[in-house]
Amino acid sequence: MMQEIKDRIEKVVLKNGLVLLLLPIPESALFAVNLCLHLGNLFENDKERGISALMQEAILKGTTKRNTIEFNQAVERLGAAIRSSSNYFTGRIAMDGPANKSVEILKLFFEVIKSPAFRKEEVDKEKKFLVGLLRSLDDDPLKAAFHRFRRAFFGNHPYAFPTLGEEKSLQILEVEEIWQWYRKIFVPNNMVVSVVGNFDGARVRKIFEDELGGMIPREKLRPTRSSFFPASLKIVDRREVRDAWVVIGFRAPGILEKEERIAFEIMNNALGGGMYSRLFLKIREERGLSYQVGSSYLPLLGPSFICAFCGFPFAYFDAVVSLLKDEFRSLVNIDAEEFEEAKNYTRGIFLHYFETVSSLASLLSFCEAIGLGWDFPWQYEATLRRFTVEEARTIYRRFVDQKESMGAVVPVVV
Repeated sequence: MMQEIKDRIEKVVLKNGLVLLLLPIPESALFAVNLCLHLGNLFENDKERGISALMQEAILKGTTKRNTIEFNQAVERLGAAIRSSSNYFTGRIAMDGPANKSVEILKLFFEVIKSPAFRKEEVDKEKKFLVGLLRSLDDDPLKAAFHRFRRAFFGNHPYAFPTLGEEKSLQILEVEEIWQWYRKIFVPNNMVVSVVGNFDGARVRKIFEDELGGMIPREKLRPTRSSFFPASLKIVDRREVRDAWVVIGFRAPGILEKEERIAFEIMNNALGGGMYSRLFLKIREERGLSYQVGSSYLPLLGPSFICAFCGFPFAYFDAVVSLLKDEFRSLVNIDAEEFEEAKNYTRGIFLHYFETVSSLASLLSFCEAIGLGWDFPWQYEATLRRFTVEEARTIYRRFVDQKESMGAVVPVVV
């Protein structure tokens, strides 16, 4: 089935640089379109921090043709849904709904892309919303510990800051600056669009050529910072929390390091990705030191990390930190049986991307946009199948002896 899906995909590059990926699935009752763009932390300077998140929140709040309520009503009448988002280095606008409404769905999709309103009252609302989210980040002790870990690991790199931005920069952003950012981001040579579901390929291609083929390409965004070396700091803050929360980790392969990334995704799932992972069994089940423990591997464009996290009574702080470090090191000796279990778990998670037209559209446009190529999911699956425990150990061993970074929040009174 996966090979059949791959064989159906057509890649079209318009003269202005826009990349269009078409995957017709005649047996589907649904239609999905997903636009992926470069934006986010990696491309923002200090004064712009949060401008991508603000633009993506505001872009669905009405167009030049309709206000927010009218636009949402138009979407709902089609039985469709539309979403926008941003992260560290990409953003998206995605829309899906019934296949028999595909042409109407595309009209609203183009309306958002080509005719956003960015009305001041809506921008101000979204700015207030993002500031509120930022202020609430420390309310969750695990999120608070993760925030401190990112600062300890990334230092002054843009990835050290929340994807929402910073309150001081958000507060001074005005509508005209959003427009200027929009004109930099929404250019055809920064766009990869995937269309998946039940549709006529030739017709949809013609619609895109008519609607977006005349857009003028502009100079592509470049990262604001390319050099990086892990800060390897330890940031521990006292907060009004009942228990201690710690996140500890070190540098890991980036998202474009294909085989290394796959090895780390498997190893991460063995370490703390599931209910029967090493950290869960060792720290929670065997020793009863924690009720929430796990690990996370975040492959990014450029500097990336793997980390372990844990919440526990503060009296066990040194013991838990020591256990986490020990489990990082002992993972080098993972045996074949445990490795195969983690590999099967990793593959199971990955295959869920093929379950819906919207998730598949998102996967295709993302892989193409960041430079992996739209066909990377098939490379990933093939590499995952043949990956051996010896290969994974060799790759993991190259990273594991680095100095760790740590972020933690602990009780004020102990």
